[in-house]
Amino acid sequence: MPEQSRADASAPLAAVVDLGTNAARLALATLDDAGRLESRGRWRELIRLGEGVRETGLLSESAMERGLACLSRFAQIIREHQVHFVDAVATSALREAQNADVFISMRVIPPEEEARLALAGVFAGEGHRPERALVFDVGGGSLEVILTESGEVRDMVSLPAGVVYLTERYLKTMPTPEEEVQACSLAVEAMLADVEFDEAALAEIPFIGSGGVVALAWFVTEGEPPGGRVDGLSLPGAFFEQWVNRFAVLTYEQRRELRGFESGREDVALAGLIVVRALLRWGRKMALGVSTGGVREGRLLELLKTGAQGC
Repeated sequence: MPEQSRADASAPLAAVVDLGTNAARLALATLDDAGRLESRGRWRELIRLGEGVRETGLLSESAMERGLACLSRFAQIIREHQVHFVDAVATSALREAQNADVFISMRVIPPEEEARLALAGVFAGEGHRPERALVFDVGGGSLEVILTESGEVRDMVSLPAGVVYLTERYLKTMPTPEEEVQACSLAVEAMLADVEFDEAALAEIPFIGSGGVVALAWFVTEGEPPGGRVDGLSLPGAFFEQWVNRFAVLTYEQRRELRGFESGREDVALAGLIVVRALLRWGRKMALGVSTGGVREGRLLELLKTGAQGC
């Protein structure tokens, strides 16, 4: 069920579809009097569009069928609302797939725009925006790592460390043996070692994480948050240190039975935990800020503030 709000029904309503490697997301929103997003509904389906793309270079027939079926459902939801502005964007899977043109005509955004929109989306849900921070977005196909100052991107890197691709390459077994976990961890750590951010600056700024695995980590360890939203809350780094190994030894069924666990992430959640653990080690951080905002929220803000039709 989508989240509902009491937003003014007369305010302009925008809809954005974010078609990712693992999940497809739809959000409807208006702006409140302070210029902040007011949610009118959020939907997410785990469609695994990027399944096998890194290996074959192609979207599979089954993945395209899942994607089209999901987009059809999203289109029906949009038609049922009085939407003023609408846009749809795609990220890593369609950037990489050689047959993306036979799937559907959709705007594919480059990593730089993905980072900018993700950053705007993260801060759209934050009660307090730090002057400087490192924000990362753990996606299905890529990992965006962003240095931000005054809400703007100061530096960014997009790494091939998405949870779908890491799982397909390294984490092929459930329960997952230690050697697979170690191989995945070393691969992510090697990618981060090549990131040329100022280490001294990293030590002085907070880390904020976005992506399904970050919110999932909260629900698994803490349960339902106060007010029902995790944005702006904090998770200890020790959680990720402990849960990589604890999660690895669980079967598919045991993973699904965890408190707050979202069905469909049983195989890829471990990769996400490994990525976040590696990031916190790299930045020598003891805690992590949590956000559910991302590309779709960032694009919603753009549409509503500029009044421009997206597609």
